[in-house]
Formats: sequence, C-alpha cells, structure tokens
Amino acid sequence: MISYRKLAMRVLGHSPVSAARTARRSTAKRAAALALTAALVVGMTLPAFAQDWYIEDGDISISAGETGNKVTQGSTTKENDTDTVIKSKDSSTASSNTVTIHADEGKTVNVTLDNVTINVDEGYKYGYEPNAYKTAVSVTGSGNTNIELNGNNTLTSGYGHAGLEHNKTDGSGTLTIQDEKNDDGSAKGSASDTTGSLTATGGYHSAGIGGSDKQDGQVTITGGEITATGGNGAAGIGGGAGDKYAAVGGDGDVTISGGTITATGGSLGAGIGGGAYGNGTVTVTDGDITAKATGNYGAGIGGGFGAIPKDTLIGGNGTVTISGGTITEASGGYMAAGIGSGYQGLGTVTIEGDAVIKNAQGGEAGAGIGSGTYGDSEIIIRGDAVIENAESSANGAGIGSGQGDLYPDGDGMVIDLTVGNVTIEGNAKIENAKSGSGGSGIGGGAVGIGNVIIRGNAQIGNATGGDEGAGIGGGVLGTGDVTIEGNVTIENAQGGAGAAGIGGGAETQPDTEDTRNKVSIKSTEAGSPNITAKGGGVLNGGGVLDENAPLAGAAAIGSGSVADGATEVKSDITIEGKVTIDATGGGDVAIGDSTNGETQFSGLQVGTTITRRNAKGDDVSQPGDVVREPEKPAQPTVTPTEGAEAPSTGSVEVERPVTVEGLYVTNVLGKQITHTCTQNGTTLTIRANGIVASAHLTLGMVRTLKAQGVKTLVFTTLLSRSTTVSVDALLAAEPDAPDETAVVWTHTGPRAALTIDGADHSDLLK
Repeated sequence: MISYRKLAMRVLGHSPVSAARTARRSTAKRAAALALTAALVVGMTLPAFAQDWYIEDGDISISAGETGNKVTQGSTTKENDTDTVIKSKDSSTASSNTVTIHADEGKTVNVTLDNVTINVDEGYKYGYEPNAYKTAVSVTGSGNTNIELNGNNTLTSGYGHAGLEHNKTDGSGTLTIQDEKNDDGSAKGSASDTTGSLTATGGYHSAGIGGSDKQDGQVTITGGEITATGGNGAAGIGGGAGDKYAAVGGDGDVTISGGTITATGGSLGAGIGGGAYGNGTVTVTDGDITAKATGNYGAGIGGGFGAIPKDTLIGGNGTVTISGGTITEASGGYMAAGIGSGYQGLGTVTIEGDAVIKNAQGGEAGAGIGSGTYGDSEIIIRGDAVIENAESSANGAGIGSGQGDLYPDGDGMVIDLTVGNVTIEGNAKIENAKSGSGGSGIGGGAVGIGNVIIRGNAQIGNATGGDEGAGIGGGVLGTGDVTIEGNVTIENAQGGAGAAGIGGGAETQPDTEDTRNKVSIKSTEAGSPNITAKGGGVLNGGGVLDENAPLAGAAAIGSGSVADGATEVKSDITIEGKVTIDATGGGDVAIGDSTNGETQFSGLQVGTTITRRNAKGDDVSQPGDVVREPEKPAQPTVTPTEGAEAPSTGSVEVERPVTVEGLYVTNVLGKQITHTCTQNGTTLTIRANGIVASAHLTLGMVRTLKAQGVKTLVFTTLLSRSTTVSVDALLAAEPDAPDETAVVWTHTGPRAALTIDGADHSDLLK
C-alpha cells in the first residue's frame, strides 16, 4: 500500500526520492504536503480492521455493512468494521453524545458496549416535544441487533425516550442483550469469568430498556447483570406508556434466557412487561430476576395498567411463561398481580420446567400470581416448578384472581365476580400461597370464584385464605369448584374466618338452586390424595374464635358460612377410591354444609382413612370413612372345602373347591366382591362375579401354592374372560422380592393386566 506521504507528494507533482538524494524543500511546500495528508486521512473511508470508538469523540451511528458494520463518528466513516467496540475514555464522567444502531431487514449488527457512560437527560427543557430530546442508545430497523456487555455500562435518556430504546413495530427486528464473552474478549467457561453489566434509565413515559413514549417495546436478554428503571407510566423492561384513547403503544414483548435482572417500572407500568395501557408478554427460560412495580396498577412481571375509556379494555393483560430460572421477587403495585396482569387485565400465567418462584407479591386487591383487580386469571403450574411464596397483601388470591367488584344498584347490590382458574399438576410444589384478607390461598380473590384442579404428584404446603376466603376455592362471596386427583399431598388448606378449608368463601349466597360449591377428591393410577383441611372459625375484635358471633364457622371441606337468616350455598362433594383426609371444621361440620350436615361416602377403597372433627375437637366421623385392609395370614394354605369330592386315583383329574387364605378380589371401585377358588390337579382357578375385577395375591402366597403342587393359575371373570399364568414364570419375574410383595391380576372387560409390586408383567399372561 502506498504511504500517505508519497501519495501527497505525487498530488503535488513530486516524485519520491531516496533519503540520500532528498533535497531540502521550502517550508511552504512541506506545510502544503502535511495539510493535504491530513485532509485525506480525515475525509477518506478507512480500510477494515478492529477499532475502539470513544463516545466522547461525538455521536456514533452504526449500520450493517457487507461483511461487518458501517460506523460513522463525526466526519470519519469506517466500512465493514468487524469488531465494533464503544468505550468511554473516562467512565466516571457521563458523555452527552449518543449511539444509533440500524439493521436493515436480513442484516445483523453486532456491537460491544465496554464501560460506556451516557447521560442525555436534560429534564423537561423543550416542553412536550419528544423529538427534541435525546436517546442514549437507539436501535432501529427490520434486522437484528446484538449488544455485548463488557465492564459496567450506564445509559440515561431524556424525556420520552428509553435508556436503551427499541420500539417494536410490525416491521421491526430484534434487540438482544448478551454477555457471551469475558471483558477481555476471551471465551467464558472458567472460575475467573467476568460479567458485563448495564444500567439503563428511561425518561418520562419510557422504559429503561424497550419502548419510548406511546411505543411498544421488544427486548431479548441472554446474559449480563441488568438494572433497568422505567420512567413514569413505563415498564422497567418492555413497553413505554401507551395512549389509551388512540389505543397505541404500551405493549412489552420480553424474552429472558439468562443473566441477573433487576427491573423497576414507573407508576402504572410493570417491572417487566407492559407500560400504562399496555399488555405484557414475558417469557423466561433462565436467569435470576427481581421485578418490581413501584407505583400503582402495574404487575411485577406482566401487564401494565388497563383502562376502559370507551367500553373496551385497553392494556392490562399479562401473558407470562416461566420455564426455568429463579424469580427472586416479583412485586405488583396497588391492584396488580406480582406475576400476571395489571389492573383490570387478564392474567395468563404458565410456570413449568424447573422454574423457581421465591416470592410473588401482589399489591392490595391483586393476586400474588394471577390477575389484578377486576381481572380473571388462567394459571397452569406444572413440571418440577416450585413456588416458595405467592401472596396477596389483601383481597387478592395468593394464586388465582384479583378482587372482584361489589357496588349498590337501586335497592340491591351488584356482584361482579372475578374468576381464578388454576391448574397445578405434574411434580409441581407450592410451599406457601396466602391472601392477606378476603381472598383464597389458591383460587378466587375477594368477590371471586375459584376453579382449581390439583392432580398428578403435586404438593401443596400451606394454602391459607384471608379472612372469609377459602384455603383452596372461593374468596369472600365466591364459590369454589375444586378437583383433587392422584398422588396429591395438601399439608394444610386453611380457610379464613367463616370460609372453608377447601370449597367456598364466607357469605356466599345462591343466585339459583344450581349455585353450589363443588369438591371432588379421588385416587387414580398415579396414587391417592393425602389432605389436611381446616375450616375457618369466626374471630371477634381481639382475633379470638368467637362461638357467639353472627357468622358461624365453616366446613373443612364444603361450604363457607353465612350470617344468621341468610341462605348458605350447598356443597356437592364427591370422594372416590382410596384417600387419606384429616378434616377439622371451623364450626359443627367437617365435610359438608350446614344445611345437610356431614356428607357420607360409600364404596371407598381399602386403605381409606377419613378423620373428621368439629371446632370443639369432637369426633364426627361417618360410616364408611375408614376401610381397612383384610387380615392376611403369614403363610396362606390351600385346603379342600368340606364335603368336596376326593380326587380320583385314576388318570382323570377332578375339580374341587378350595380356599386360598388371604386372597381377595375387588371391583372397579376397590370394594371387595365374592369369589371362588377351585383346583384341578396342578391348576388353580380363581372365579369372580364381575366384568371388571382384580385378584389380589402376594408372592408369598404363590410360593406356598407352588410348594403344594400348583403349577398354573387361572383367573376367570364374567363374559367367559379367562387368562392363565405359570407359577414358575410368575416367581421368576421377581425372584428376590419379599413374600409380602403384592401381585394384582386385573380383568377390565376384554383386557387383562398383571402387576408385581406395581410393575407391569402382563406379558406373562396367556
């Protein structure tokens, strides 16, 4: 490459000469050459190589080039910069210069912020004219922008602009904030790894990271230490403040797959999600997150403030999916959920995978997880997710809906109930779900219905209703529809004063005969439920149970109580299969309602134990509450039935009745049914009078039968259904299993199954 000195000499009409032949030039000629060289260096496009760009040297504009970035600062433009790094010469002193990044459709811009400090906040200097104010870093275009964090970076924008701004439009691309490399550019993977950080503060109506005033925001975060604070009306990360009359802006679309995140929304905005009048769509797969809504009406994670200016809800909805990572804290503002929706919005929340929620705190009248005031919720908690604490400070459910509405209309009252739809399944674990007052632990908020399904291997530690709210079910004035199935453990479902442990809230009166609390508890192939429930008594002014209060105590499972003279909602309660229930009423009834008293159950499976007590501790158990296992001898024997015909000494075998001690047969409900046993030579046949039936043996029985000469077992049920199994094959399947190991042989119509200690061995059947 020709040197700039030689190039300048050629332009001046000189030929370069060697040092030995150099003639002295005049001072004027030397000055002219240097001037031209400087002009060429400043004005021409430089060749591509890595370069640091210092923000103090002026505004920086970056766009996607052919093989790198096109970077312009002042009069200098560099094409195809392959490693664009923006720095501060002195990060302790903020620069007022800005960075603009633009990626066209199909292009990607990669930029590193390395200890950059920018502050362009000039206050309310130019009146309400957002374009007159500056943005610290702005990302635009239909392409994708990746920002790598090195060191500590601080961005503060002016009025109406986000600290790190990326407005989402129909044609916009994506902004991804990452920390893929160490600060020195080396790959991560050792104990000495460094973490880049970003602190971003938005101006009025603008997110810390995301949308500006009246704009939606899109942000993806994969790593780094992020601290984001939204201006008034905006999310910490997500949407700026929307316009409720024009119905534009405010939505926040945020995806987090790593990093340590602290986000604080301004008044009406979510910590992470939507700004005022905006919806929040938030997906978390990993990371450690703390999100707070410092003002009113915005969720910690989810929707911002929802308004209804023209009979149509504008914003407020929160759609949140958390499949991994840890939510250290998510705190909603007044009338908003910790995780879910803001004021008036629908809270749609899915928590799954190995996600951990340490603390989800709803503001007053908002749920811990679910919806804000006047909003319904759709919640699914599954997989191996763990909720350590979900709590409403008052009137919202711990997990479920926010507070409903109650207002006078003419001579009566209008009750506008919210609905908390909650499903907890898989191996999910809820350690504590609590309402401060009025709402349920899990289900409906105050003036709210709770529709709750708990199944699989789910575990519930404490589900505690606030005063007049059920532990699991309805809030005050709300019914509960609760289904519990399978290997579920509920350690403590505690109703608030006058409310059921599981079922309805207090003071719930029927609109029609069909208005009822519904509770269904049953075992499945996954296992049997184990439940402890306590109905709420009634507290006097000193917080002590008051037997003379006008509101009676509630059932542990069933209905809440009502004031004297009012009609209590009845309860339909179904219990099936094998269950273990410890129910203590807050009044006279443990399981049922005050109208019908204790509900009785029949046909429960062997092993069922239902314990009932009233508020005084009296046993109020009912017939059928305890179904014991039949006694089984240690070593069963096969003996001919009295009067049976003796076997022939010839070659023809004679079938004769026998008794196998300890063997029993159950029907589909687990109830024992009659059966007979006969033996013909080395074949023993079990006959049951049912289409669906299970024969129950143990390996000890089978070993004894073999010692007595039995080689083949036959099970026969109605419709001439018969299957056989070889005694030797049966014993060989689990040769080291103890004698008490259960063997269950089931006919379900045309199908047959055989299990040993719960493991399927149906392939042994013929």
